[in-house]
Amino acid sequence: MGKMKELFMKQVDERITDMSDIEYQEWLTLQDEDYQLYNNPAAQAEVESEYDAWWDSLTNEQKEELFKGQEEVFKLSIEEMNYHDNLERMIGFGLW
Repeated sequence: MGKMKELFMKQVDERITDMSDIEYQEWLTLQDEDYQLYNNPAAQAEVESEYDAWWDSLTNEQKEELFKGQEEVFKLSIEEMNYHDNLERMIGFGLW
């Protein structure tokens, strides 16, 4: 299992153990709703329609800002991955 997946699974486990019974039931309900949404073509079409309406409501400037923000997040993600790869190499070679 990759490091990111391990971290994610650990966070999910910690989150679930910290939940009250009511919170856990709400979480399960949300998981079921997500499952139903993504496995229901009619619901998917509705979500896509709402997304398209939202996207069409944006000005070109707003769309450009969203795109720039997305590029920055992608760039930061790549830099973070490179940092972790280099750190692992340094640890593996006893340089850390």
